Amino acid sequence: MQSLKFNQKMIDQASQWASDLGEIKNSITKGRGNHAGRLGELALAKHLGVELLDHKDYDLIYEGQKIEVKTKRRAVQPQPNYTVNIAATSRHQKPDIYAFLSMEYSDRDSGGNYSDLLHIWLCGYKNAEQFFEESSFWPKGHPDPPAFTTHRDMYVMKIKDLDERLQ
Repeated sequence: MQSLKFNQKMIDQASQWASDLGEIKNSITKGRGNHAGRLGELALAKHLGVELLDHKDYDLIYEGQKIEVKTKRRAVQPQPNYTVNIAATSRHQKPDIYAFLSMEYSDRDSGGNYSDLLHIWLCGYKNAEQFFEESSFWPKGHPDPPAFTTHRDMYVMKIKDLDERLQ
């Protein structure tokens, strides 16, 4: 796992974009994750030295590969046995590669609100076709230990099964 750099300008850009966007259709978090998702996209684009594209099927292109960024918020640093996921409602997207990021915050309240961003972690990559071949399908309501259940049907994989580098 690698920590990605971010700055206040990127945070402000993500905030403005999230506010303008509002709730995304089929969003698991009803739009509450827009800021984290956008900040993750900005951080990865900066890390790879490419422009953010905002295409409906992918977020950026690196060396000819279309990459869709999936970001998860956490109150702890992600571990190899933690999961990443893609909602079944996102199967319409057609990237070549998925990039999985985790935002580590110092606090999460009982309402699911996160505060004080500490790190943006690049957990890894997975070829899109391989992801769906190798992932597990979890239906809505499936337990996601220690204290969560899935809010949507989703495809799930452990961080340790991701690729560290773009293939």
